[in-house]
Amino acid sequence: MNHKSWIGVMIPLGEAWRDVIAAELFGLGCTGIEERANGLYVTFEQSGEKDWREAVSRLVRRYDPGFDAVTLECTVVRAENWNENWKIHFKPFRLGRHIVIRPEWETANLQPGDVELVITPKMAFGTGHHETTRLILELLEEQPLANHSLLDAGTGSGILALYAVKQGAGPVTAFDIDPEATANALENEKLNALEGRIRWITGVLNDVPPAGYDYILANINRNVLLELPAEFIRYSHPGTHLILSGLLHTDEDAVRAAYEGQGWQVTRRAGQGEWMAISLKRQNQEKNQ
Repeated sequence: MNHKSWIGVMIPLGEAWRDVIAAELFGLGCTGIEERANGLYVTFEQSGEKDWREAVSRLVRRYDPGFDAVTLECTVVRAENWNENWKIHFKPFRLGRHIVIRPEWETANLQPGDVELVITPKMAFGTGHHETTRLILELLEEQPLANHSLLDAGTGSGILALYAVKQGAGPVTAFDIDPEATANALENEKLNALEGRIRWITGVLNDVPPAGYDYILANINRNVLLELPAEFIRYSHPGTHLILSGLLHTDEDAVRAAYEGQGWQVTRRAGQGEWMAISLKRQNQEKNQ
């Protein structure tokens, strides 16, 4: 039985700083964010040594110097309680033109051409609600994936890899550093009747055997993405499409410079609120290798 628990922190915030602070919270190690009327409710995996109240307060004070840590409400959240809460609030939803995501206990009204993704949500992994996942899926919906190989970096719930397979992509490889993410992705693979269609790896990029993938997806965060433009060359070929997300608009210049310096050219960009995704294509010439 999974006895892991999380710390839930209610941060009273006005709307002005919510998006930028939300992005910083993910960088701090937050596993989930829910926007509420009076602020942000965030969760962190419980650690005996980590004082999340102080860490969150220090972050918020960078934007709001007068913020008082006493206003933070911290509670312990058991995984089973979180999952029950999701069953109340998580309903089927649509994104892009033809993508429908639903939890396993619901049914969805599908239209001709719709692609349905069924998931069992877990606390630390994506459900498709966050803007960064939505942006990648919407960019991916524009791509002819059939019979093209794909690598999903930092797969989480596996939702991007599952969509790609349903669109005919293959072979598909997906990896995540967290073994619980891999376990959740395997559950979702079974729910979508796609057993054996995806190669799941628990580890980091270097644990994946190099290959020339046609598509690479990376919904991670700015700091990690800035370390990877040269590494992704080993998993690509001239013409490979690379879609990055987990980025704020303010990250764009640094990320573009890093990737263009390694021979990647921006072909498309999309945004929602403070978040953005960038689609790039590897050019014929490798630079700075």
